[in-house]
Amino acid sequence: MRQLALASLFSLAAFAAQANPVNLVANGDFQTGNFSGWTKSGNTSLSDIIANTVTSNHSYVWRVGATGSAAVISQFLSTVAGEMYTLEFDLYNTATSGAVAFTASFDGDLVFSTANLAYNWTHFTFTDLVADSDSTKLSFSGRNDPSFYRLDNVRVTLQQAANAVPEPAALALALVGLGLMAGVARRQRG
Repeated sequence: MRQLALASLFSLAAFAAQANPVNLVANGDFQTGNFSGWTKSGNTSLSDIIANTVTSNHSYVWRVGATGSAAVISQFLSTVAGEMYTLEFDLYNTATSGAVAFTASFDGDLVFSTANLAYNWTHFTFTDLVADSDSTKLSFSGRNDPSFYRLDNVRVTLQQAANAVPEPAALALALVGLGLMAGVARRQRG
């Protein structure tokens, strides 16, 4: 019985690891309270990490209210050339009018651009983003002359194909689990 429990535990661990992809973005939730993992450029005069007061489920956010020209944050991600990735983030606009703009780019390609966004947190997801090399630049730029944008929960994950072939380690772990279950079944019969 103990072996059956261990086999089940190993099998669950193997499949749980596949179900929860790793976020490649360092400090994507800005919980360090600073820009660690990110490089700032452009007009950074009104670009900072703040304790968010708008809603309770976004503790720290990148607040960008650059005027005249955009502030930019970026980082290089470890990717695999030719693989597809998913980008997700939450964005909040505190202005209802004026010169506002926000963009997101992956590997130099513009993924998202808005001239104005609803006065609320909005979750965005972009799939099928292909990396061209083993180092991919992720960048965000923002300008909000009358007020601020707030960015949070930035995630980039390897996109799992619906019919993906299991990795050798996961397959080996599954075979060990099946072998243990077969051994337990044989003992119970004999």
